[in-house]
Amino acid sequence: MSVWERIVHGGTCNSDELRPLVTDSWQRCLHAQVDPFHPTTSPALQGASLRHLQERHADLLTCSQPVMQMAKDLLEETGSIMILTDPQGVILSVEGDSRTQSAAENVSLVSGQSWDELLSGTNAIGTALATGLPVQIHSAEHFCAQVKAWTCAAAVIQDPLDGRTMGAIDISGLHNTYTPNSLALVAYTASRIENLLSKNELHFRNQLLERSMDRFLGTEDGIIIVDRHGRPFKLNPYARQILRDMDICADPEQLDTIAALNVRQADLVGDRSMPEWLDPDWVEAVIVEGKRVGSILTLPRRKPPCAPAGGASLARARQYVHRPEPDAFDRIIGTARPLREAIAKARRLATVNVPVLVLGETGAGKENMVRAMHQFAESSSVAACEVNVAKPARRPFVAINCGGMSADLLASELFGYADGAFTGARRGGMTGKVEAAHGGTLFLDEIGEMPLALQPHLLRVLEEGEIYRIGETTPRKIQFKLIAATHRNLQREVAEGRFREDLYYRISVTSIQLPPLREMAEDIPLLARHLLQRLCSRYDAGPKTIADDAMALLCQYHWSGNIRELRNTIESMYLTSPSSVLQVKDLPPHLQPGAPGNGTLATPTIAVNQGKLKESESQVIQQMLESCCGNLTLMARELGIAKSTLYAKLNKLGLADQLRKIRQDRRTH
Repeated sequence: MSVWERIVHGGTCNSDELRPLVTDSWQRCLHAQVDPFHPTTSPALQGASLRHLQERHADLLTCSQPVMQMAKDLLEETGSIMILTDPQGVILSVEGDSRTQSAAENVSLVSGQSWDELLSGTNAIGTALATGLPVQIHSAEHFCAQVKAWTCAAAVIQDPLDGRTMGAIDISGLHNTYTPNSLALVAYTASRIENLLSKNELHFRNQLLERSMDRFLGTEDGIIIVDRHGRPFKLNPYARQILRDMDICADPEQLDTIAALNVRQADLVGDRSMPEWLDPDWVEAVIVEGKRVGSILTLPRRKPPCAPAGGASLARARQYVHRPEPDAFDRIIGTARPLREAIAKARRLATVNVPVLVLGETGAGKENMVRAMHQFAESSSVAACEVNVAKPARRPFVAINCGGMSADLLASELFGYADGAFTGARRGGMTGKVEAAHGGTLFLDEIGEMPLALQPHLLRVLEEGEIYRIGETTPRKIQFKLIAATHRNLQREVAEGRFREDLYYRISVTSIQLPPLREMAEDIPLLARHLLQRLCSRYDAGPKTIADDAMALLCQYHWSGNIRELRNTIESMYLTSPSSVLQVKDLPPHLQPGAPGNGTLATPTIAVNQGKLKESESQVIQQMLESCCGNLTLMARELGIAKSTLYAKLNKLGLADQLRKIRQDRRTH
């Protein structure tokens, strides 16, 4: 307080008595000429203006409502209130202790009032929004005199899709209600709201995909699916080709948001924010239960012009023919960000002749990704030669699993052998897989299982570009693209002497990490529907769907076997259930409600009036470890933090041993 009294009378703001956070905030207030006694805040929004603001942030209010309602009961006994704001610090909603709400009205802590730091001085809401960090401001740390009797803590709420700030959540009360737990509580509450926003967005995207997939697959026009925020996120192969013809990036990750298709913005027709390449007539709104959940853009198929007159050559005429090749990566089902990032990287590496190491757990779809890379490179080669009459020869794709074979058998399979090379050798010898891949792609699956004795021979082939069949002394020149895959940690294998270091660095020039299914829970409904369609075609047993409560359990399960385990589960349910709607009772026993490790989450509680911040954080993480059965991906999503941050917190708080114990118990069950 003495520092504040000094600076409001013209003194300096530099003092070791203040936290750096407060010093920086006060300096911003001084620079903005905030009057500490009579701040020039604008009048609170009321009536239609406030309703219009709340409608603009309807998603945030809807997802915050259950959390705010719980806070009303929780904070009633603590003399505190919970406040939700928009990104500019304007209060949207207030819940909590009724007596404190009355006192809050005297300092303008009411709906419609802005608490921007540069208008209202240092306060938890404004300072959290200014810094992007969880902030607790207590008593005299406030810059303006009228709120120095208050204590508050706030954290920002971020859009789970693009990370932009959507608002802030704050707990405020008179100074005698101060507790360090408030900071942990608002940080946890913000993450819960972000989790609800993510689930809400997933719900709308699933509805959009359900209404769009028939159009997406059943046409030769270009189809782009755009979510309700105007973000393009799925293109069919024809749309990609049409966009490329218009010199527009065909990667949905790189396409700009179409502001005109944002459901919160102006009507579509005539909107100036429509990009030049997009004709408004190509846009169809997708309405579900009276709500617009997104849009379908139909880019008309481009017809070839009339053939040239006279004796124009076939090769010349073919230059005018538009032949969009199906994108090989479109058969990989899923829209989750980690998978899209892996696909984008695979697309870039597919046509570059460097070794690629594909990493991922068993059943994560490594071979599907590798085959898509080969087919994409093949189609790119064909497209490059499309003006020629003769098509280039198809490039071979040769796959071999390096596990489960003896060293001798694997050597003959890889390198081949000459006639009479050994007892039992095939008459005339045999071409090895490496030689058979000449001019194409060699896929070495589970390369981490390759016997150590064979690894130097493979390394020599890769270094010299030539191969000796077993029993021959004349080398054969070969050239191929190497793609290897493994579920093992090869760096650990190298450290423990089970894999050659020089071979590791040779095959891992570039790498692609495939995410496990548990990190793509939002894709499980889409994958399940795709699998059911395939099963319907294979067994001709009629179409089936999955009930919402059964789908919820599928989304919560940890899927240690990844997509392969999901496929087997769906197939079992499809074949054993007589109903056209698969119910919870059709799930395998280990997925039933209450089964160990089924991923069902419990909501942890936090003591508001006791304990220190570090203890509260440790308590929350310990409870989440138990409720999530040690699944760090689920924990990170529930807490609203990066998985790497969660690892760091576990080590810092000494909870790594508890994590190992929980995982060991889960494997035992």
